[in-house]
Amino acid sequence: MSVRASLAYFVTRGASGALAVVTVSLFARLLGPAAYAHWALAVTVSAFIAGVLIQPLNASLARFLPRPGFESLPATLGRAMLIAALPALPLAALLEWIAPVWLPAGIAFAALLLGLTQGFFDFSAQFLSSTLQARRYGRLYILKSVLALGLGVAALKLGCGVWGVVGAMVASYLAACAISAPDAWKSVWRGRFSLRELAAVRDYALPTGVALATGFLLQWSDRLILAAHVPAAELGAYSAAGDLALQGMGLLFSAFHLAWFPRLIAAWERDRGEVGPMFARYLQLTAAVMLPAALGFVLVAPDLSQALLGGAFRRDAASVMPWFALAALLAGLRCYVIDVQLNLTQRMKTLGLIVGASALLSVALNLWAAPRYGILGAARVAALVQGVGCLMSFAAGRGVLKLGLPRRDVLALTLALAAMAAALALLPEGGWLALGLRVAVGALVYAGVALLANLAGARDLVLSRLGKGRA
Repeated sequence: MSVRASLAYFVTRGASGALAVVTVSLFARLLGPAAYAHWALAVTVSAFIAGVLIQPLNASLARFLPRPGFESLPATLGRAMLIAALPALPLAALLEWIAPVWLPAGIAFAALLLGLTQGFFDFSAQFLSSTLQARRYGRLYILKSVLALGLGVAALKLGCGVWGVVGAMVASYLAACAISAPDAWKSVWRGRFSLRELAAVRDYALPTGVALATGFLLQWSDRLILAAHVPAAELGAYSAAGDLALQGMGLLFSAFHLAWFPRLIAAWERDRGEVGPMFARYLQLTAAVMLPAALGFVLVAPDLSQALLGGAFRRDAASVMPWFALAALLAGLRCYVIDVQLNLTQRMKTLGLIVGASALLSVALNLWAAPRYGILGAARVAALVQGVGCLMSFAAGRGVLKLGLPRRDVLALTLALAAMAAALALLPEGGWLALGLRVAVGALVYAGVALLANLAGARDLVLSRLGKGRA
């Protein structure tokens, strides 16, 4: 069942990721590097607003709703989220009043709208995922992605600029929730607010909030620091390259996590002996998909920057894309694989310390590297800090779950990755045609070698399906 659910989420998030990549490409081309830098700053500040005020409650919904006895949790956390959103307006007004030199006028209010509506959207997504409604979850994300792309491009074509993009994103979040996840909000309005449930999740939500706040510094502080030290055009190219890596790989990583995490929690609460084999399978599938995705991203980075972002971004974006691919891979491994040990055991204070230490390291290194080495230095810092975070999380959670692949899978994965890299090295770089050809050939070569080597039991699964089809 988890494999089938993984496939469903993977298809959905893969389609959403493809639409997100197209959206970044078109927004970047239509806005240009300097205006895209303003959009990136709005997204950066919105991530802080949502991460501090809303996302801890959403994370608690994912962690506790699968547990028996928490049926009223959506109503409790949904109403708590609406209350938590109230301080956002004075926070945005304070930022506008302070008017830091790196923040253009109006961007704080744009970030407020983005942060709140994204928080509502994420609540709907967490509700559908935690209640195992994979099809509704898929429709939610696809609809949001299609609306964001269509409305955003229309607004830019009409000359609405950054504010047009903000309005398009806000409308797409709200419309997707209203159409694809009405049950989530019906449960909020009709359900019973439970202080007992709120108290039960408090010890999880508060450290999670600290971890998310420091996680904001880890993921987004580089853009704020660069805004004070590099031209807007370079910041725009840096942000566009980072968005491509994070949108594409982050969505794929989360596909497996969404399918398996509720089941891992349920097994942990029911019988912890079931968790080990289940997690081992989850680890197999994640490695088989995400490692070739990261390597492919690095190998086709020049094609991506040329085809997706255009000439105005090409030189700067291509130089940082490989580092962003590595950073996205390491961030996904920590957040969606290694941190599972700390989430299952509810050691959120430990997780908060890990993320906090990583964030402080990121800020310190960027304050040193950004003025000296610009966007390339910041991209290298991102990869380094995510690697340090992986090591700290592994050491803190060691012994809870087995974090390792069978030797047979390690060998099969190495052969498949080497074959894919060799195939891509033989193909010329270029524009859209070359990009499509290289992606298709690389994927086919990897899949062929993986099947022959029976990576993660892929060949056995295909043969069993074929056998059932013939029967």
